[in-house]
Amino acid sequence: MTTEALDPAACLRRLIAEGGITEDGLQAITGIGPDALRSFINYGTEGGPTVAQQAFSPEENMRLSILAAQLADGLAIPDDERLRGILETLTIECHLTSNNIAQLTGLDAGDLEGVLTDACSIPAQTKFEIATRTSYLVNAFNRASNR
Repeated sequence: MTTEALDPAACLRRLIAEGGITEDGLQAITGIGPDALRSFINYGTEGGPTVAQQAFSPEENMRLSILAAQLADGLAIPDDERLRGILETLTIECHLTSNNIAQLTGLDAGDLEGVLTDACSIPAQTKFEIATRTSYLVNAFNRASNR
């Protein structure tokens, strides 16, 4: 098995060309200005780094690289794994317990624990409720974050 490195700029160019996202959408999502974003996307197609690429922050480069990888490959992850990832984000990164999440969302803490241990044992309708309510929490917390 070989491992290929992801070229984030090429990935974003492909997603834009296929209509999966627009430059305006990337600007809105990342908060990165149009010149720097265009420079990142066109990296490797114009001969060498431009002035805008040299001014591109490592943090912006990392955020775009992660976003490109998630958009390109993230949806291939099975839904149960993705749902567990949402809950792990809330429990590990946000330091919430299943009981905290249950209180905030009106969900059953046992169902939340069930997703973390064996998502296949949880009914689809319950997983849908968990997914919609916990993704709302992640969005709320991300909007409140200064990261």
